[in-house]
Amino acid sequence: MRMSTLALQRQYDYYVNHESELVKKYEGMYLVISDTFIVQSFSDEMTAYTFGVKNFGAGHFLLHKCEKGSLDVVETVNCSF
Repeated sequence: MRMSTLALQRQYDYYVNHESELVKKYEGMYLVISDTFIVQSFSDEMTAYTFGVKNFGAGHFLLHKCEKGSLDVVETVNCSF
């Protein structure tokens, strides 16, 4: 089952609403966000993606690089197997 647009929007909104505190704690890291909860931070994107897929399934989490002003860059990846 694919993640709904609403679920992705909630996760993104969580990042937007907490960006300043997240940047202070995780700047430069890749964050896996699921259900408005920071699950884990990673130094590289592939490890973060692999963690997200293993724990939540492809398409059921937000993966975002935590950087000040990064809200303008959003990538969406839909995977169906």
